[in-house]
Amino acid sequence: MAKKPVDSSRQRTARSPFEKLRTTGSSAYRLYAVIAFYARAKKPLFDAEVTALFSQALPDICASYDYQLAAYRVVPNQVYLILGFKPTDALADVVSNIKRGTAHRLFEGIPRLVAEIGKRNFWAEGYFAETVGYAEIDAITHMWKHRARKEETVLIQTFEDLMPLHPKQIERVLDDLLPAERVVLRLLHGLQGEQVHTLEQAAEKLSLKPHEVHQIAQESLAKIRALLRERRTERTVGRSA
Repeated sequence: MAKKPVDSSRQRTARSPFEKLRTTGSSAYRLYAVIAFYARAKKPLFDAEVTALFSQALPDICASYDYQLAAYRVVPNQVYLILGFKPTDALADVVSNIKRGTAHRLFEGIPRLVAEIGKRNFWAEGYFAETVGYAEIDAITHMWKHRARKEETVLIQTFEDLMPLHPKQIERVLDDLLPAERVVLRLLHGLQGEQVHTLEQAAEKLSLKPHEVHQIAQESLAKIRALLRERRTERTVGRSA
C-alpha cells in the first residue's frame, strides 16, 4: 500500500522569526529595510542618558505605527535600524515618523539637549535605507556584533532582546539575580505585588538616575534570558538522555 505523501510545507519549521508573512486586508507581505541616520551635525550625542531614553522610546514609537522593530544598533553619533513595514508605508514617512517621535521624547526627557544642540534638531537631515530579505537579518545582526569588537558601539538590541518577557518568566529566575537587580525589576514590572513604576519613579525611589536604573534593568533582563535558555537546554538534554 502506497504511503500517503507528507505535506512538507506543514512539516518544515520556520528558520527565522521573520519568515512569517504579515497580512493586511487581502494582501500578504514580508518587507524589511535597514535604515540609518545621524545625530545632529554627526555629534556623538549618545551618552548613557540619551541612549537609555532612546532605547525606551524607539520600540514604543515603532509599535504605535505598527512597524516591526527587528533590531537596532547605536553608535555615538548614529543609529541603524532593521524594520518591518507595510506595503502602504513610504520609507521616507517611516524615517520621518521615527525621527520626529524619538526627538520629541528625547527633548522632553532630557532638557539639557535644547541648550546643547537647539530645540527639535536632534537628528541630521537625510537617511540611508536599503530593503533586505528576511533571511539576511540574522547575518546583519551578526555583522553588527562582530563590528562592535572593533568599533565603538553604544548598544545593540536584537530580536531576542526586544521580545518582552512575561512577568512569570522573570519571577521564575528572580532569586538568581543580585538584590539590586531584583528591586529594579520588581518596581519596573510590578512583580510580587509591587505597583508598576516608570523609570523616573523607580529612579527617584532608589536615589539613582533614570539611565542607571535602565542600565540595571537591561543587564538583568539579559541575564534572565540567558538563564531561561540554559534551563531549556538542560530540560532538552534531560529528555534525550
